[in-house]
Amino acid sequence: MSSELSGQAQPGSAPPIRRRRQLRACNTCHRRKVRCDAIGRQACSNCKAIGAACRFDIVEALSRRGRVSQKQVLETELTGNPEVTEHNSRPHAPESPASRRYASTSDRLSEVAVNQQLVDNVLVDFFQHGIGSQYWSRFDKLAEARICYVGTSLSNLAFLVSQEGCGDNNNLHYPNPQVHRIVPWKPDPMSYALQMRQNLESELSSFPAKDVRDALVEAFFNEIHPGFPVVDESDFRASYADPENPPPLLLFQTILLAGAHVCTHPKVAESRSLVRTALFQRAKTLWDLRFENDRVTLVQAALIFSWHIENADTVSANSYYWISVACGIAYGLGMHRNLAGSSSSLLPQCSKNLFRRIWWTLFQAAVASSLDQGRPLLARCDDSDQPPLTEDDLIEVGGSPNKNIRLQYCVQNSTLCEIVADILALFSPGSLRKSAGLVDTSIVDARLAAWLMGLPPGDDYYSSTLRLHYNTALLHLHRTVIQLGESNVSTNSQKLCSSAAESIVSTLSGMIANKTISRCYFTSLTAIMASAVHFVREMRLAIGQNSTLLALQSQAQLESCSPILRELTLYWPTASSVEKLCQHLLDRMKSMMIAQQTTGAAGEMPLNFPDLNIIPEDWDYILSTLHAAGPEPDWSNAQSGLGF
Repeated sequence: MSSELSGQAQPGSAPPIRRRRQLRACNTCHRRKVRCDAIGRQACSNCKAIGAACRFDIVEALSRRGRVSQKQVLETELTGNPEVTEHNSRPHAPESPASRRYASTSDRLSEVAVNQQLVDNVLVDFFQHGIGSQYWSRFDKLAEARICYVGTSLSNLAFLVSQEGCGDNNNLHYPNPQVHRIVPWKPDPMSYALQMRQNLESELSSFPAKDVRDALVEAFFNEIHPGFPVVDESDFRASYADPENPPPLLLFQTILLAGAHVCTHPKVAESRSLVRTALFQRAKTLWDLRFENDRVTLVQAALIFSWHIENADTVSANSYYWISVACGIAYGLGMHRNLAGSSSSLLPQCSKNLFRRIWWTLFQAAVASSLDQGRPLLARCDDSDQPPLTEDDLIEVGGSPNKNIRLQYCVQNSTLCEIVADILALFSPGSLRKSAGLVDTSIVDARLAAWLMGLPPGDDYYSSTLRLHYNTALLHLHRTVIQLGESNVSTNSQKLCSSAAESIVSTLSGMIANKTISRCYFTSLTAIMASAVHFVREMRLAIGQNSTLLALQSQAQLESCSPILRELTLYWPTASSVEKLCQHLLDRMKSMMIAQQTTGAAGEMPLNFPDLNIIPEDWDYILSTLHAAGPEPDWSNAQSGLGF
């Protein structure tokens, strides 16, 4: 046998040259499904060719899926420290339910880790390499390139991209990094999704231990539902307490999911992201199976889904997507039509009341989501004739009003959202085309002023939330006015934007101090990102005007956003991506200030920003705050069924 085949050198011959086998691929090669030739810490040739950072964080997260022992998965309590042992696989042994659960938990573990890393890095990757790229295939092959639509000029992303492009508002689409794991053409039989479907009955009818699920239900109705009244609370609680008449399974699972967002139970608080992921997967599987036939329940569930961030995809997942689903079903049920007063509908009064509460909650969520994403409004005022909510609309199935619902908050926020809806219409592409870019904001300014003067005083959570939403609307409105460049209006708009941004930071800081930040909807992330974007603009302008003191003031304001974003990351994972983007932009502005100072008396430094693609990458910092994932705790599957 030759030495090449036997692997042994013949006497007198040179030892065979063994090529080192590359056992893992970097992120870029993994996404493109091409061979990676990286060795040690040296970048691979593919990354060098396109000037990308050669990182292995996605593949390393995937490789951790088998490192948790079966004993640890099955016996871990969140309050204890499990003993880690080796897991000896036996490929020929019959698969037990325990081993199936271990595989599912490992898959869920790796999925959470990879999704979190993609969420953390997507904005920085986009701003470093996507905006300034001359090639559509910047991140992936041309056929697999992902599209990023930045939205109308009102959105945070569009405004920030415009500032990076020195006011260029013509480009609406950019190449975007991958926000999903690369999947094979056919599903992997060992994937979590398919493993779950092999044991659907036990998985979907499993719930957390009773003390935990009771805490989740209470958290939802005490912390979320008073300002988000989409469920008949008395009816649900009666069903929850009745073994013979349990609540709809889909609605119950989504309420547990939303409750996990705010629940302070120690077992939930210590593993919040994994708990929410497990509960979302169960509820989402029920949705995908079309298990629920009650269309009202479907609207309720879709709205409650908007309290969860599944991944970094804002197009086919997360709030705007689920709110659009809820809108479609609600329109089909006629929830947008007036069923009060003179209506001759035979619908029971308690159902009419529920319809109205759901509709106005849906309207508020739709406006907030459209403002956040810069996309068309899903629930337009012109399509509805529902009058504002009244005390009578709080009456539930039992005939008594639900005194836990914050009626004044719902009414005031709905009124504000009607104004914001008109702002969205004012700056919609069609309106701007018809008006040739000339926008008169005097009417909406007057309405915002009247709304603010009619706002009752108070420092409680709901009063703070109303002020937060007001300042968010004001900031989005007048920074867009600034972009239009009318000098006499822009001066006032600049003052209004600065005041609104500072008020947002102050309000959210107060919520952190009062420990109510967990109750905030995704609008809190919209608000703090809008403030950060404004501070970045202020810092950039100050540097361009060679005003170091003003630049340092804006720097301090931008830095004040970081503690808020870190706190929001506990409840809204995408906040980590915004924080890293802010830090990236802050570091770049600091470098520009230092460069400006070194020029000394050479004169004013022109406002000429460097190419985004040649900014040094501090990936050690960017990856330093990734959240470590752990196995799904036992108590989340403690009981099959509710004990009915």
